[in-house]
Amino acid sequence: MLNRFLSVFARIDPAFKLHVDMSGIHYLDDARRRHGGVLICTGHFGLTLAAHKALLDLSIEPVFVGSGLEGARDTSGWNWGTPKPVELLDSDRPDVLLQARRRIDAGAVVIAYVDYDPEEGRAGKGGPMAISPNAFAWAALNRVPLLFMASHPGKDGRIQLEFTLPPHPLPDNPRAAHECATGFRDFMAARMDRDYVILRPKDAGPAL
Repeated sequence: MLNRFLSVFARIDPAFKLHVDMSGIHYLDDARRRHGGVLICTGHFGLTLAAHKALLDLSIEPVFVGSGLEGARDTSGWNWGTPKPVELLDSDRPDVLLQARRRIDAGAVVIAYVDYDPEEGRAGKGGPMAISPNAFAWAALNRVPLLFMASHPGKDGRIQLEFTLPPHPLPDNPRAAHECATGFRDFMAARMDRDYVILRPKDAGPAL
């Protein structure tokens, strides 16, 4: 609910005061110092977009990767607390990985939503959410450094952003990629209090 209010406020006055606290930001600083660009894997916590303003305040311009379903290409209201629009790479585009690689090679921080509802559009929903292993396999294939990020409401109306290291911050083989996907599944489950499975979107089956 809070994220909807923030998006409404952003459409009225995007420069409203947004209070964000960050933990583990030194992991991002270290990864950028060592490698330049970084891939941050996150999920639909509800307050993830707070990272846009928080990173801009550190002179970091993040790039988000998200679904191109109806409404997602219009990012108005996503720029909480800043007039600078959110840059979105549409995950439904066939060249999205090429775009992401180019941005990371240029030193960008790319934030990708890697969780999804495998039962979206189906009757009788209620099963676990899914974690796509694709981003982790791609990171291993391309030697792209990884971080995990979570967001949640804190005290006094502040938003908490948490950055942490995955099991393999620089995965370089299929086993490391799988362990990163498993680690992110556990990371999400611990913070969202629900079940997650690792499932490629193409294996989820068609919606009804």
